[in-house]
Amino acid sequence: MRHYELIKVKEDGKLELPLELAYELGLVKGAYFLVEVDTDLKEAHLERVALPGKKLVEAELVVEDRPGVLAKVTGLLGKHGINILFSESEELVELGLSAIVTIVDVSGSRISLEELEKELMKVEEVKELKLREIE
Repeated sequence: MRHYELIKVKEDGKLELPLELAYELGLVKGAYFLVEVDTDLKEAHLERVALPGKKLVEAELVVEDRPGVLAKVTGLLGKHGINILFSESEELVELGLSAIVTIVDVSGSRISLEELEKELMKVEEVKELKLREIE
């Protein structure tokens, strides 16, 4: 259900939602939200990615743009108990590559980030990889 609420900026960049809407969105201390900003249109989209208590990691990959590569990467994550919360990819057509950005929850993982990095780099189609813990 959509709600429309006109709110006023309290201080530079600080917004305050009515408490009942904040709870409906899961806007609680420690929750993680992804904010997508379009500066040309002057618009922002807010999406809850995780509730408190998760251990989040951002993974940026550059992979060969071929069928089945995403399945290999996501299968490896699933094999180690890693939950994908957000994923987006973009073709780099001129290079025959794709860029993948994903946010994952590693709190149920059975592997260290160092071991995960090594395993992902063993996937022959993975050309670049950067893992970053999110605080």
